[in-house]
Amino acid sequence: MEEDGCCYCGGRAGLQRRNTFQPLRQQERPPRRMARCLAVALLLMVSLAVAVLVVVTVVQGGRGQQSPDTQPLMQPHSLSSGDGIEQQQQKDFKNPSVMLTAPRGNNTVGEYLAWESVLGNAFCNGGFIYSSGDLVVPRPGIYRVFLQITYENKHHFNCHGDELRLSNSVYVFQDTYQDDVRLLSSMETVSCSMEQWSKSLYTAGLFYLEANSKLRVTALYPQLIANTKESQVFFGAELLPQ
Repeated sequence: MEEDGCCYCGGRAGLQRRNTFQPLRQQERPPRRMARCLAVALLLMVSLAVAVLVVVTVVQGGRGQQSPDTQPLMQPHSLSSGDGIEQQQQKDFKNPSVMLTAPRGNNTVGEYLAWESVLGNAFCNGGFIYSSGDLVVPRPGIYRVFLQITYENKHHFNCHGDELRLSNSVYVFQDTYQDDVRLLSSMETVSCSMEQWSKSLYTAGLFYLEANSKLRVTALYPQLIANTKESQVFFGAELLPQ
């Protein structure tokens, strides 16, 4: 009986010992669950951040490689040569200008001086037309007209008297007035006693000209003009900005 009592007491004590450990185990469970929940939440947040980063990268990459339909238009500096020529022609039309120089051959067409309109420094822009001594104005407006002629002594020329009078003029022929009207003129005298001489006569002015007006130049001694020197013999006009 004593052994049984000891066993009974020991068994009860054993039960009591077991019971004393159960509350400790139950107290340890909530922290472990919370830690697992935090770990899962952290993993979800990291996954979400990675997914957002991937989406942003894909979108930006798509923007960087646009299709041909969505690419921007070409800038003006990358225009083709044909477009550049057309733009230059439009600019020339807005600002008509012309420069005629000394001809390579005969320097007269009837009573008017002849000019070079293509070679060297010569050009016709914005609708100006030159033909057989006539310079045709493209459109109405105020034009600056200029003329320079350089004369020089020629051995075959006989100078009579004491002085030689050099003179040249610019005339305009308009539909409203069927006759030559003088616009510009310049004059200089040279002593006939001089064996070698050179004189440049320059004149310029502003004039309102009608469309299709014809500008013409005359010279008193065309045989003394320095024909081969385009830097010394020139005639032209340009439309002033409106």
